[in-house]
Amino acid sequence: MRRRAVLGAIGALALAPAYAYAGHDEDALLDAIDLDGAPGAAIGVVRAGRIVVLGGRGRRGPFDARTPGADTAFEIGSLTKTFTACLVFALAADGLLDIDAPIAAYVDDLPPTWRDRSLASLLAHTGGLPEYLDATNFRTLMPQALTPREIVAIAADRPLAFAAGTRHVYSNTGYVLLGMAAEAVGGASYWTQLDTRFFRPAGMTRTGPRTQVQAGHDVATGRFWTGVDWDDTPPPAAPGATFSAGGLVSTARDLARWAIALDAGQLVDASTRARMWRRASLADGTAIDWGLGWKIEGSSERPVVAHGGGTAGFSCWFRRDIAARLTTIVLTNQNGRADPTLMSDALEAALQSQSR
Repeated sequence: MRRRAVLGAIGALALAPAYAYAGHDEDALLDAIDLDGAPGAAIGVVRAGRIVVLGGRGRRGPFDARTPGADTAFEIGSLTKTFTACLVFALAADGLLDIDAPIAAYVDDLPPTWRDRSLASLLAHTGGLPEYLDATNFRTLMPQALTPREIVAIAADRPLAFAAGTRHVYSNTGYVLLGMAAEAVGGASYWTQLDTRFFRPAGMTRTGPRTQVQAGHDVATGRFWTGVDWDDTPPPAAPGATFSAGGLVSTARDLARWAIALDAGQLVDASTRARMWRRASLADGTAIDWGLGWKIEGSSERPVVAHGGGTAGFSCWFRRDIAARLTTIVLTNQNGRADPTLMSDALEAALQSQSR
């Protein structure tokens, strides 16, 4: 009963019509964004649990002149990993997973050299598993409807990258395994568990795998920089191509609602946030600029957590200044040239200028 009451309260908070933070010119803040070759972008800013900015600039796609809006769906790529991390911690809180247990405790039939990697090492990208995306062409892979087992098979014959805990190297393979572990113990598909535990309670009605979200039709189309010129017809990413490492689609409004839910501290509790947002360490004690599921910026006294994402036609950035309770969200329909982190920096600078 208490859980239902809490979820109802969070849903009401996330859906509250709080789009005008006192003293800020939303159009001027949106105009601070330099698209730099991206057809368009959708932007969100949340401050102290309230939406400051929610809108878009440019075009929904290379061949779609409509302006992207708060409810336009974009592929968010590896930003999916932050939700995977939250799900793993939620299952651990329920006693269904042990963060420090080896992945083989939950996922069967793995290559022998993978089996002792702990869930914590996979969350922190220190597990040393071979990267499946290195074994194939990224653009060719994106539209393929793979199963998680097929992803494992792509990397299974490749050597380990390093001994567990000795280095930090970003790993999509590890996050696919985390999604498989979640499905093994959670009693439902990875996508269903995210929807039940996080999306619906937070009021995130346009977040999920593309196959579900695309039915709404307000979906951006992407653009890919090849290093020489623009490819204006990159294939849409199939959810299975990256699964729990990068298969979600979302909107600026939904991610703003997620930021509000994180601020409220109910869907992801304080102890989970503290562990996710604390710098992880290598086996020799060296701290790295990653927590468990999130990139860590700033100092230990003033931590900033963030994560980006990219697919064959999209890139994004989600950044939270924890002390300031400030979140910036940038979704773009391009990959390879325009940098959403720079757009986020420009947005924060414009916000600070207006606050003086």
